[in-house]
Amino acid sequence: MSKSILFVLQSLRMGGAERVQVTIANKLVQAGYDVTILIWKPYFTFRDNLDERVRLIYKAPDEHLGNKIPYIRHKFYDDCMWELRATPKQLYKYYVGKKHYDVEIAFFHGIALDIVSGSTNKKAKKIAWVHHNVEKRGIEREAEKAKKMYHQIHNIVCVSQSARDSFLRVFGDTGNINVIYNMLPIEEIRSKAQEPAQQPIPHSGFHTVMLARFHAPKGYKRLIESIVKLRREGKDISLSLVGEGDEKPQILELIRENNAEDYIFVVNGGNNPYPYIKAADLLVCSSFTEGYNLTVAEALILGVPVLSTDCAGPREILDNGKYGMLVENSEKGLYEGLKTLYESPDLLEEYRKKAIKRQDFFDEDAILKQITALFEG
Repeated sequence: MSKSILFVLQSLRMGGAERVQVTIANKLVQAGYDVTILIWKPYFTFRDNLDERVRLIYKAPDEHLGNKIPYIRHKFYDDCMWELRATPKQLYKYYVGKKHYDVEIAFFHGIALDIVSGSTNKKAKKIAWVHHNVEKRGIEREAEKAKKMYHQIHNIVCVSQSARDSFLRVFGDTGNINVIYNMLPIEEIRSKAQEPAQQPIPHSGFHTVMLARFHAPKGYKRLIESIVKLRREGKDISLSLVGEGDEKPQILELIRENNAEDYIFVVNGGNNPYPYIKAADLLVCSSFTEGYNLTVAEALILGVPVLSTDCAGPREILDNGKYGMLVENSEKGLYEGLKTLYESPDLLEEYRKKAIKRQDFFDEDAILKQITALFEG
């Protein structure tokens, strides 16, 4: 009889962790596991990417006074008021209830970790994923609370060595930490990159692309300003920003303020952003901090050169700059790196060749074995 696996995360909206969640779930059902994903926010961007055998459960947050009276919610409470005030056991009882799973996985921090750490299923193996550098995410402010929860977990999975090192500095050694790199659907990425884009792919000269959820830590503002500066210097360079997020209006306004609509484009890649990567001369990661950064890995799989700010995840994927250009983590670093690659086509071609060589780093079968070993151990 196959083991039943429960993944808990807030939604399947556009994001790197969500894409990884779908990939892992699909691989596990293909390997014979019974897989369920539980979410509580109504964002379903990647639902159509799930194998039909994966069970997706959406359960809305518990009704409470703050939900029913908007003034009270706005004036006195955060969103998900009950979820923030409830104990882990109360959360588990509401969201999971009496259904028993063999393995229960918090695929994100926050409420997902609360739910799994509050499990009353004594037979379940409990696992938590750590996708980020926790020192840069403000999680250390709740370190004592989270540390107690992590001690209820059998295995903690960090997606990179740098994420592990950060976790150790904040929470200490809980004695159950594993490093397992993010799984990517390599053949699916290559196949989908050949499909038509959902929106026309804009081109202008040396074309760069950034894929991200639109929020400040991704550094989109300094990337836009670097592109604007190069353009004003006469460089025929352009940028596609592919994604969605709460700060999309700010991005559009920044583009308008700089009269950059003719060479900086905002597009929605939907559940297939790969044609935009494939069509670009260069993928840029402008983040202030990253635990892994899926798009850097996806660009290498597609043989597209990468330029990234020097932060933990991309540094690890690019092997300290061996397989892509790492630049100072600043607007100046982005500007100078972009200028160098624009003016040096031979160097850009060298990075393209190195991207192809790095593809063996992303071995799906080896990563799947590491994950299933946690279930079976």
